[in-house]
Amino acid sequence: MQPTAATPGPIGLHRPEPATAASTPPVPGRRILHLTTEYPPVIYGGLGTAVGGWVTASARAGMTVGVLLVEGPLVLDPAAYGAGAAIAAAQPHGLVDRQGIRFFQTSWAKAVQVGVRLAQDWHADVVHLHTAMLWAVADAIQQQTGKPLVYHVHSVDRAEYELGHEPNQWLAHSHAQEAAIHAADRLIALSRNEHDLLAHYYPACQHRIRVVGNGIDDSAEARAAVHKQRLTPTPLVLYSGRLVERKGIRELLAAIPLVLHAAPRALFVLAGGPPGLTGAQLQQQWLPAELVAYRSQIHFTGWLTPEEVAVWYRRADVLVVPSRYEPFGMVILEGMLHGLPIVASAVGGPAEILHDEHTGLLFPPTDVQALSRQLIRLVHNAGLRQRLGMAAAAQLRSRWLWPQTVQAMRHVYEEVIPPAASPLILRAS
Repeated sequence: MQPTAATPGPIGLHRPEPATAASTPPVPGRRILHLTTEYPPVIYGGLGTAVGGWVTASARAGMTVGVLLVEGPLVLDPAAYGAGAAIAAAQPHGLVDRQGIRFFQTSWAKAVQVGVRLAQDWHADVVHLHTAMLWAVADAIQQQTGKPLVYHVHSVDRAEYELGHEPNQWLAHSHAQEAAIHAADRLIALSRNEHDLLAHYYPACQHRIRVVGNGIDDSAEARAAVHKQRLTPTPLVLYSGRLVERKGIRELLAAIPLVLHAAPRALFVLAGGPPGLTGAQLQQQWLPAELVAYRSQIHFTGWLTPEEVAVWYRRADVLVVPSRYEPFGMVILEGMLHGLPIVASAVGGPAEILHDEHTGLLFPPTDVQALSRQLIRLVHNAGLRQRLGMAAAAQLRSRWLWPQTVQAMRHVYEEVIPPAASPLILRAS
């Protein structure tokens, strides 16, 4: 799991004054309804991080924002997460957090019915779909209400299968994604490379694709980490994210013995994994027999909260992102935010965000030898670590903070909102 720099802090939800959405007068041109299956602080990867970031940044910028969460959980009090505190069912009026974000929740069985009613009664001006898993809901809303639909393509399912070598279910899931792509009024691609992939797979939709990268929130803790002196003789190499094929986990594990042969004191931490699995269980699942001799230097954390992952960002000396296919890579922004030098595959988002030899080191995807060489360079050279990390942190803060990226999304919404509606005017963040 990746840390949620965009998570809207402790979620202190309160029930609004007794009212129903139907009794609330519409606010033309300003109401954005997000459809998602995960929302911070309970997330499983970059999707949940990005959704939380977009929702929060939009609310800060002055948009009226609603979130329909199908299943969940949506945690009311992060301190009660272990007890599974969650909303049981959608309320007509929703729940509102301190930033004015209105949350609605429903089960899979009622998702279509609740989604259509919510889009009508809450007077949504744009429906923002974040996963094709909810295409049936978005389709019903579009067919029955005529609301404009923006589909945020956080990854291309066919590329997950063909480039990332993920299991066949990704290819099966691509049918729902294809339907969403053909029906949406606008498609959001996370990078120029993703734009080209979508245009390759779905050429008829090319004119509706807009490139809008994700953003991230700054923090005092991250700024302090930027100035950390990375001079330790036992550098810690961090991997943060889901443990799946397309993330290049097998290539990373194959590179580790090569790195440890050249730098015997290096340490590796793999942070993340499916909820419910411990680090020991993940080690048993992923660690090959030839690495058992090095297990004291390889640590699987298991699933962590965003706050726990952020601790590893502050402790790490190097971040590695060995993906075979990476549409954007929130983890890249998270590493840059903390001033970490990054070794990443030259694919998709990482190749566009990082400037090779200036803000990071790139290598050809799936090339274990090249990956190990770049890691050895950083493990051996504290000065290079410091230089790359400082440059990455500076670029991040000049280009990738949420107030900058949310402006581009506003323009996409303006394209699809009917001319009679009032324009979206964002206040300064």
